[in-house]
Amino acid sequence: MTDEELARRAAQGDSRGFEELVERTKGRLYSFLWHRVGPGAEDVFQEVWMKVWRGLPRWEPREPFSAWLFTIARHAAIDFATREGRRLAEPLEDARADVLAEAAPGPERLAEANAASHRVDLALAELPEEQREVFLLREYGRLSFKEIAALQGCPLGTALARMRYALEKLKIRLEGYDA
Repeated sequence: MTDEELARRAAQGDSRGFEELVERTKGRLYSFLWHRVGPGAEDVFQEVWMKVWRGLPRWEPREPFSAWLFTIARHAAIDFATREGRRLAEPLEDARADVLAEAAPGPERLAEANAASHRVDLALAELPEEQREVFLLREYGRLSFKEIAALQGCPLGTALARMRYALEKLKIRLEGYDA
């Protein structure tokens, strides 16, 4: 069953359909929010799902569910940053949202992973807002460039260029780092 079919079921009050939507998208959504708001991601995550539940009856099935979900998430992240009086994607310090592939990594592996992840977070935070957002929507949200362009209100070519520039800058900032 597609996300759109589940969303239609959830819009008709099917809580199992809604639960399945949450389960399918929670990793991508949480990663996106973590990179946008840091430790406040869990609160924003809950806020997004409450807005989705309330808004499902108004969701247009011709629009991909993931594009609608990440539009809500984007606005919720901006609202959160405004409430907190800070800008989005400030470099993150302690807590990590990423789950390591190993079941029980040792302290050395954890330290390496945290250092690499922190370096990526810093590099992402240095990107201009539009480029960072395109990168996060594509890599964590798995949205198409067409969906990203619509979400950002820009031409497709602009969204593609922003991604290219983001990747070039990240490559330069992360060059020579072995992790």
